[in-house]
Amino acid sequence: MTTRRRDEILAAARELFLRRGYAATSIADIAAAVGASKAAVFYHFKTKDSIAAELLESPSHAVTRLIERAREQRLGPAQILTEYIDGAAETGALFIAFATDPSVADLIPQHDADAACRQIIELLAGPAPTPADRVRARAAFAVAQTVVSALQENAGVLGAEVRDEIRAAALRALGS
Repeated sequence: MTTRRRDEILAAARELFLRRGYAATSIADIAAAVGASKAAVFYHFKTKDSIAAELLESPSHAVTRLIERAREQRLGPAQILTEYIDGAAETGALFIAFATDPSVADLIPQHDADAACRQIIELLAGPAPTPADRVRARAAFAVAQTVVSALQENAGVLGAEVRDEIRAAALRALGS
């Protein structure tokens, strides 16, 4: 029950942060959204900042897990791109909302995104890549990253049709 309540709090906070903004959302708002007391929210999270920090940390962990799984299970480029695009589409809206809110700028994790991008590009390029393979892998990953601009254009929502088109374009850039 405790894990479920914690997940409910995170989901409600995410929705409220997206709809109202971080600064305009209180712990009382989050508690009301899940039908709990403020004390119940504080049982799971010390502060509103800790809720936001956990919401923002999840995407970087998801990318790390994707890289690990891709290596262990030898995922193909289509699967890597699909999971990356879907993950970015699901979490990107929160990053966009927070990136424009100076009150939470310090909460956005400063993980080594460049290293993660390089690792995904290496996976897309395949074993023993030629210089041309590396160029195509970079191009495919650049296309996959258009999820962010697509989210901005679509009010933070990215439907399956747009995701499919981004994936198809990335695969074409890869030469698949």
